[in-house]
Amino acid sequence: MKKALEEFMAGIEKDPRICLSHIGVFSVLLHVREEYGGIEPFPIQRKKLMKAAKISSTATYFKIIRQLDEYGYICYLPTFNRMSQSKVALAKEL
Repeated sequence: MKKALEEFMAGIEKDPRICLSHIGVFSVLLHVREEYGGIEPFPIQRKKLMKAAKISSTATYFKIIRQLDEYGYICYLPTFNRMSQSKVALAKEL
C-alpha cells in the first residue's frame, strides 16, 4: 500500500487536474485493495466506494473513476453486467 500511495502523492503534487474527490476515491481504493489482500485487479462496489469517499452523485463517481483511469492513476475495468462487479488495479499496467 505504501508504494501505491507514494506514487500517487508524487504524481498529484504537480497535477492540477486532481481535486479532493480524486484523492478521496483513490484512498478508498487503497483500503479496498488491502481488504482483498493486495491482489489486483480487485472488485469494487460503487455504493460502498461512494459512501466511503463521501460522494453523493453517481455521475460524479463515474466521472472521478474514469478520470483517474484516463490520467493513469488506476486501471479501471468496467462491467456492464449487473451480475458481476467492475474491477480496478492501482498498478499502471496489468
